[in-house]
Amino acid sequence: MRYPHLGVLERKVDFLFEHLGLTYVDKPPQQDEIAKLILDGDGIGAIKLYQQRHKVNLLDAKRAVEEIRAKLGL
Repeated sequence: MRYPHLGVLERKVDFLFEHLGLTYVDKPPQQDEIAKLILDGDGIGAIKLYQQRHKVNLLDAKRAVEEIRAKLGL
């Protein structure tokens, strides 16, 4: 299915980049530090880092890290 407004959106984004003198560089996504800590088996470190980054309490950080762990299939 073709999205008719997609072309308009692309032209607008191109215009903005040109007007602002920006160049788009497609970079591969970097593995997030929290996900890396989880994958390395450092759940406590991941919770601490999440808590620092997002300014949440310990329980909310733990829940968020558990969600990330589940998304990673762990």
